[in-house]
Parts: sequence; C-alpha cells; structure tokens
Amino acid sequence: MKTNRLEGNDFKKSILAAAMIIGASTMMSQGFTQVAAAAEYNKTNTVPTSYVSNMDQSSNTAKNSLPEGYKKANYTVRDIDLEYYRNQTPTSKDMSKKGAAEIGAQAMWNVYGLSLEGQVIEMGYQQPTNDLPRSSWHGNILINGKLSYDFDVDSVTGELFGVTHSRTLDKNVSVAYDAALAKNPQEYAALAKKTAEKLNVVHGTVTSVEYNCQGYSNNDPDITFVVMGEDGELASMTFSRYDKALLGISYNAEYKYIVEYMKQLEQKAQEKSAQRQKSAPSASGNQSPSLQ
Repeated sequence: MKTNRLEGNDFKKSILAAAMIIGASTMMSQGFTQVAAAAEYNKTNTVPTSYVSNMDQSSNTAKNSLPEGYKKANYTVRDIDLEYYRNQTPTSKDMSKKGAAEIGAQAMWNVYGLSLEGQVIEMGYQQPTNDLPRSSWHGNILINGKLSYDFDVDSVTGELFGVTHSRTLDKNVSVAYDAALAKNPQEYAALAKKTAEKLNVVHGTVTSVEYNCQGYSNNDPDITFVVMGEDGELASMTFSRYDKALLGISYNAEYKYIVEYMKQLEQKAQEKSAQRQKSAPSASGNQSPSLQ
C-alpha cells in the first residue's frame, strides 16, 4: 500500500494509501502541520531494508500451510513491463518471483475464493522506502487479460503485506462523500469485524474497529476501517459502498510501518510549524500583520 511506489500499483497504491494518510491526519493539528506532513510524505527515497523495530513482527511470519481447499493453479508468471520495475534488481536474500507469485495466488484463494487457473501474474521487485523499509514483490493479477487484483509480499520472509481488488462497475454510481455514513458507519464496521475474524486478518479476535475514511476507485465508492486484534496487530480494510464487497486489506506487516511513518511525519511537521511560527515577525508598530 504507497504513493511513493511510482508506477504500476494503481488502485491499491492510490486509494489505500490515501485512506491511511487521511485517517492518520485526523490525529494531526490543522493548518501548516498537515501541509508539511503531506510534503514530507510525497518525497520518494530508497532506504536500506530494515527488520529491526519496536513493533513485534513475529506473529506475521509467512505460514507454510496451504489455505483450505486450495490447489495450485496453472498460471503464467511474467515481469511487469514498466521502467521502474526493470530498474530494480532482487538480491541473493530475496525469494524468486515465482515463489512470491505462489504466495499471492494462495492469498487470492484465501481472501477472494479466486482460482488463477489459466490466468497471468505480473511480478515486479520493489526496494525499501521510507514508509515501508522492507523490500517486496508486487504482483498484478490479470483475469482474462484485464488487471483485476494485486498483492504485495515481503521479498525475504514471504509475509503478506496486502491484497486489493480493482473493478469498474457496469452502472452509474455516486462516488460522493456520504456524510450520513461517516456519522453512522456501524453497519460497515460490523462487516469489517466479521470479515477480519473470518479471514484471520489480525491473527485472532478483533478488539476494535475504527472508521477511517471514504474514497473511490474508478466508479466504485469505498469506505475504509482500521481493525485491531487482541495482540495489538493493526490492519486497514476497504469495502465498496455500492455492494459491500471487500476491495482491499493492508495487513499488520505493512500497516504498522505506515502508522509509524505517519507519526514521524507528524512530529516533523509540528517541529517545522513551531519553527515557522517562532521565526515569523510579529505585528507591532508600523509593521503590517504577517500571514502565517
């Protein structure tokens, strides 16, 4: 899930990341703080892979067991034909793209009940960035030649970072912000809790569900929630406001870094705001008031 991943991530990288940013921004002060945070987030930087954190990652270690009812499909794996991915080179520590593709195929079956028999998975390697300091494989899934799903997995551990379903509805649907829904999202919150526990999204019982934001992709309006598990795991889940279909999940292995990164941006933004206010000339004497 991330706006600084450049091309190739379409729905998930624009909508899911926007949901995270908008939700996190409610914890920030208004005005300059938000502007500074947005400016910092939009920077694209490559950083060394890091697995050392004050957040436990052991609970999301890739599992070897197959999803119930899953049978390996006969699908085709090929490279994502974009310059960004052509310029990325996996290291000796990274799993093969075919291995990562199989993890994605299993995730599609587990989350969406989707078999990839006869379909195509396009894979691209991604280096670490500020918001996700772990290298990953990104997969685009083409159903009958059309990009319909995508996923991301840790290129070293095989942990699932996120899955997304992208679609265009065959009818005109309003994608406008629903103020009434924002005030009373309980029906969708209950759906998020039920779905998260069914899919074991946070590896256990869901202890809280918080409304995050609304958005849309193509002509499909959506709503996003943050769910927390009994062990403190966090995940972001997006559903369609049209038919309540599950559109995307950002798992704890990915989402915890987004939360941590947003906290860092918030702190930097507050510091910049304080510096600007401190250095701004005060209105006194014949001086005209300064716009801050």
